[in-house]
Amino acid sequence: MNEPKARPRRKRTAAATTPDAVEIAMDVAAGAAPSEAAMAVLRSQARLLDHQGVLARNEIFRNRIRSIRDIAIAAVVVAFVVALGAVVWSASRASGLVIQPFTVPPELVEDGLDGRAAAALFQDELVRLDVTTDSARPPASFRNDWSEGITVEVEAGGLSLTDTYRALVRWLGRETYVSGGLSRTPDGLELVVRSSAGTAVTVQGPVGRPGELMRRAAEQLYERTQPYRYAIYLSTITPALPAGREREALEDRSRAILTALLSSPSETERLWGYNGLQATGRVSAREAIPILQGGLEIDPEHPLLLFNLAHQSSLLGRDEAALLAAQRAARSLSSHRSLVKISTNRQTSLPKMTHAMLAELQGDWTQALEVRTEGMSEIQDVFWGDNARRRLGIIIALYRPSEALALNARLNLEEGTDFYRLTFIPPMFPRAEAAARMDQWPQALAALEAFETEVAPNLSPRTNAARATFVWPRLAYARARTGDLAGAQALIEATPLDCYLCVRVRARIAELAGDRAGADRWSAEARRQGPSLPFAFAERGQMLMARGDIAGAIDFYEQAVERGPRWADPQKYWGDALMAQGDEAGAIRRYRAAADRAPRWGALHLAWGRALEALGRVGQAREKYAEAAGMDLSAADRAEVVRRLGARRQR
Repeated sequence: MNEPKARPRRKRTAAATTPDAVEIAMDVAAGAAPSEAAMAVLRSQARLLDHQGVLARNEIFRNRIRSIRDIAIAAVVVAFVVALGAVVWSASRASGLVIQPFTVPPELVEDGLDGRAAAALFQDELVRLDVTTDSARPPASFRNDWSEGITVEVEAGGLSLTDTYRALVRWLGRETYVSGGLSRTPDGLELVVRSSAGTAVTVQGPVGRPGELMRRAAEQLYERTQPYRYAIYLSTITPALPAGREREALEDRSRAILTALLSSPSETERLWGYNGLQATGRVSAREAIPILQGGLEIDPEHPLLLFNLAHQSSLLGRDEAALLAAQRAARSLSSHRSLVKISTNRQTSLPKMTHAMLAELQGDWTQALEVRTEGMSEIQDVFWGDNARRRLGIIIALYRPSEALALNARLNLEEGTDFYRLTFIPPMFPRAEAAARMDQWPQALAALEAFETEVAPNLSPRTNAARATFVWPRLAYARARTGDLAGAQALIEATPLDCYLCVRVRARIAELAGDRAGADRWSAEARRQGPSLPFAFAERGQMLMARGDIAGAIDFYEQAVERGPRWADPQKYWGDALMAQGDEAGAIRRYRAAADRAPRWGALHLAWGRALEALGRVGQAREKYAEAAGMDLSAADRAEVVRRLGARRQR
């Protein structure tokens, strides 16, 4: 039986699996023959996507612009805040003295002295005082700091940035403001000056001399607002006055002001009071030491107080204490934190002064000369006022006395006593030292005796006190070398027993007098007082060498070299001792080391030539003799050089 055929069913499209038109169209397009409607949807969606991409790119660009704008705004705001902060900080740090126009009677205005002119006259006087005062104290350490200058205030001409800044400075800054007024009195004029620090000054005088009123008022204001600087000003001008009541009165006034500072509640004021007081005219070096120690109790590492302690110790002949204080000062000056405790100009000069002192205390004359020569050319302040004469002494110590005497004559350094007042170096000292270096002891004695008779009677008591430690030991030794042993012993006994040079000279005079026990005792005392210094050790070696104890002499020369490695003398003496032992090669090594430290020492080159000749190196010996002939020599050494050169010619 035939079953009926089923009618074929039309294939039905599968139901959509997503409501998204794009996905539906893509499903349809995935078929064998996508419909036109599906393709239209896809094309439309593609155009939409392109449009959305353009919009997205535009949005990214706008976001970047907004970011740049925000950054720029932030930068402007930050710059404004920084600038405002800088202005506020600058205003808060502003210092100086501002003089406001004075009030003046109408009749004086008619004569040309208006308020600004009167203020300018007062400004001139304050500037004179400020410029004359040479102080190592940094301006920032003063409660009333005038370091930014003394100016006359210009009256405001309307609102401006300058006026706004001035108002800010007045509000936040540390400027001192001064106002004043001239008025008529039955006897003439009266000037009243007031400062914002609460100081008021009143002076009176005749009508025809307003400048005199300004000077007196300026000095009184300076004293009351800047007492330390005013005391230093008095100390600066006092030496220019002839000895007498006026000079003594100014010294007493300076000392009284500085003494009053010692009772200040401010540690800074007390410290600087100690520093100023130790330098006043009638304070001796012996009195200055405890004063400086009082300041160092406040600040144990203050570089200026340490340097001044070294200087005052040196004046007393306490060279070991001077060396230790100078070493502490040098360490302190190597720290910026300590360096800013002194004024800007001293930040340059004080390290050089300290290094020069250290070099001199250890016999490093080459370094000392280099530092002092550099200081003379680069630094202009009172600290270097003694440099010219000190350089002469250093050049002489380097065995170049003729050069020093020529410089002495060219600079005319023997005129007046002011250098000695400042430096305690006698005007005749270079002449005396030069003569001593060439064994011209009568000439050395004459120069020092001339100082004692011509200069010493006119010196102040404070300056005179240094003669006992600086002049008398040299004078006593010169007397001993010229045969006046009794006079030498009498003078050296008048010198202090805690003076290093004095004790060394006691030993040398005793040795010349044949008192070996005394020489031994005083030499040991000198080495005890200066255990870190080379000089007494080298002199002890010379004593033993003269007695024939060559090994003992070498031991002390070696100790001297350890303490003064850049000092030429013990190297040469050591070489002489080795020559005496027959060790010419060893002697030459020592002579070469000495020549590195004192290249123009004539006696050294003569000894070097002897050593070379002993080794049979005749040509080299002749070169050394010829070099010695062109240098400074004693009469005996020059005669030997001439003889040796002449003998070589005859051969």
